[in-house]
Amino acid sequence: MNMYTESSLFSGRKGAALTAVILLHLVFGYALYTLGSKIVIKLAPPPFELTPIEPPKHTVEPPVPLVIQPRIVQTPPEFPTFSPPSDSDVTVDKLPPDPPRIIPQTPAQPHVLAPVRMDPRHPLRIGKDYYPDASVRANEMGRCVVQATVAADGRIIAASIQTRSGFDRLDQACLNAVKGQRMLPATEDGKPIEGTVAIPITWNLSE
Repeated sequence: MNMYTESSLFSGRKGAALTAVILLHLVFGYALYTLGSKIVIKLAPPPFELTPIEPPKHTVEPPVPLVIQPRIVQTPPEFPTFSPPSDSDVTVDKLPPDPPRIIPQTPAQPHVLAPVRMDPRHPLRIGKDYYPDASVRANEMGRCVVQATVAADGRIIAASIQTRSGFDRLDQACLNAVKGQRMLPATEDGKPIEGTVAIPITWNLSE
C-alpha cells in the first residue's frame, strides 16, 4: 500500500531557493533602513541660535509736515454811484389834517334827592285839643290834606289846604295844627334843602 506524503516548501531545491530569497529581502530591507536613517540625520538642519537685536540708540523724529497757508486777497466791494434827486423829481404829498380830538366829558352825576319825612324825635301831635268845639257840637267829621312847606332847618314855615274836608272849621283846624311843627327836611346830595310835603289829617268823633 503506497502512502502520499506532501512535501514541505522548504525541502529540496525549491526550499533552498525560497529561503535564499527571503534572506536577501531581509538584508536589503535592513540596508535601506540603515541608509535612510543616516540620510535623515545628515539632512536635519542644525538648530538656530536667536541673537537679541539691540534697539537703535538714536530715535528718528518724523519730518514736520510743511503747511502752506493760502493767501487771501480781499477786493473792496463796488458801490453804485448815488446822485441826489432833483427837486423836479421829488413830489411831496400833503398830509391829511389831524382828526379833531374828542375829549370825553364826564357824565353829570345824578342828584340824589330825599323828600321831607316825619321826624321821630318830633312827631306831629294833632289830637282832640285841636278839634274845634263848634265842630264837636255839630258832629262835623272829615279828612283834609295839608300841603306844608318845610325849611332847611326842619320847621314848617307855610301850609295850605290841598284837599278840603267839607267843613271850614275843620280845614282851619288843620292849618292851625301843623304850624310850628317840625319835620326832617328834604336833602339833595346829602345837604338839607327846603321842600314841601302833603300831610293827611282825619277828624273823627266816633273814636
